[in-house]
Amino acid sequence: MAAARRWLIVVTLVVTLTASPNPTSQAQADTNAFADSAFAERWERVDRPVAAGAVQRSWIWGPSPLTGGLTERYQESPARSRLVQYFDKGRMELTHPDGDPNAEWFVTGGLLTRELVSGRIQLGDQLFLDAGRGAAVPVAGDPDNVFPTYANLASIIDRSQPDRTGQAATAVLTPDGWAERPDAADDPEAQFVHYVSYTGPVGEPVGYNIPRAFWTFMTQPGLIWQDDQVVAADPLFDWLFVLGYPIADPFWVQVRLRGEPTWVLVQPFERRVLTYTPSNPPGWRVEMGNIGQHYLRWRYAQTPPQAVTGDPGFYGLAPGTRAVYSSSSRLDETWQVSGPETSFIAGSRLIVREELRGSSRWYTYWAVTESGLALAGWERFTRAGTFIETVVFWPALDILAPDRLQEGQSWESTATYLSTRVGAHTITLHVSVDEQALVGTPYGVVPAWRLTFETSDPPTLILSYLDSTLWFSPNLGIVQWTADRYAAQLRTFTSPA
Repeated sequence: MAAARRWLIVVTLVVTLTASPNPTSQAQADTNAFADSAFAERWERVDRPVAAGAVQRSWIWGPSPLTGGLTERYQESPARSRLVQYFDKGRMELTHPDGDPNAEWFVTGGLLTRELVSGRIQLGDQLFLDAGRGAAVPVAGDPDNVFPTYANLASIIDRSQPDRTGQAATAVLTPDGWAERPDAADDPEAQFVHYVSYTGPVGEPVGYNIPRAFWTFMTQPGLIWQDDQVVAADPLFDWLFVLGYPIADPFWVQVRLRGEPTWVLVQPFERRVLTYTPSNPPGWRVEMGNIGQHYLRWRYAQTPPQAVTGDPGFYGLAPGTRAVYSSSSRLDETWQVSGPETSFIAGSRLIVREELRGSSRWYTYWAVTESGLALAGWERFTRAGTFIETVVFWPALDILAPDRLQEGQSWESTATYLSTRVGAHTITLHVSVDEQALVGTPYGVVPAWRLTFETSDPPTLILSYLDSTLWFSPNLGIVQWTADRYAAQLRTFTSPA
């Protein structure tokens, strides 16, 4: 598609996210900011005619990319990260960029509904980061609606329903449970006209009913952009590729829409959510929910992308630094610093420290800003490279700032501990500055601050120096620490040339 490539601008944009209901980025203002030509071709096939005013219908992806190109952790992708890009209505992914670019599933759409409802962030085909509960983000209506949220749908999905073809969708989901809306049976668009059955997530057969409004939308013909021109296609899109399978029967909710109480019929699918709003104008009565916006806000509101703006060298974290510690286990620890790295928290530039200790290999990820040093999380492997665990903190744990190095200073940092091995829970880190002293180590005598680190987590879940007394020396970092049944001292330190 030569015309597409002429106007395609490939970017790797670090999107700035906030906790506001509608995250914004420079990419939104630039409709050409596609991260890959395969993404552009997916978008333009169904949404370019809408953007050009050639048809009046709701968006399949959205008017433009919501973000630039981001890399997110995914175990089965090269370098354990894949290229993604968010749109209002979903996320495009390149999980296997070495595959056939002409294959239908070369570009995939994220299973965003499942992740938002379950609170389990997918980091691989069978690897999930547990956020503890579903997203407290409204499924439909105005962004400040309090019900229903994705978390509220956890009890209704993956519960197979009998074939009710010919009946109507009259069930109403309320904060107090189920109710009925008998008058909805008078709307022909609410009549069930199709039943979808498939093998469910745990291997059992399941089935769900599709009302006329949604089935007509899912199977509609329409105009697409193909071979540098607008042509007719039937169907407009492959509904299984775009939506995934339905995971519940549809239900009515009354939400505020543009400030007014409004009835909306909602049906969750694996990748998207469909809504039918009878009061909307034709062409816009059935829409895809803004699940791309919703997911982006949920996953990154507490860890907004940031750059390295502080001095990593002050913390002994200048890329290229290598430190060796003698330890009470009689095995040396070696710490090697690299970075920045941008896929552990998509869009953030984090300093990486590889820490070899005993039989384990830890990669710790550090945010270094003018405000100080924060720990974003870590990944743990065996020395042989077998993956063990990923841990992410929402938000990053506040570790140290230069202006806090004064005797008697103390602070606390609280975050949600997300892990691929244990359940999500709250963790609190307390740090106090005890005194400044000269510390003798095999490396030499150095001036250092004695700090006490205490966490609310058991020692088996955390890094040893996060629950210890340690000595920190500016421009060297940690020179010594003692923890329960463990101690280490800096033996050699090599900084980058």
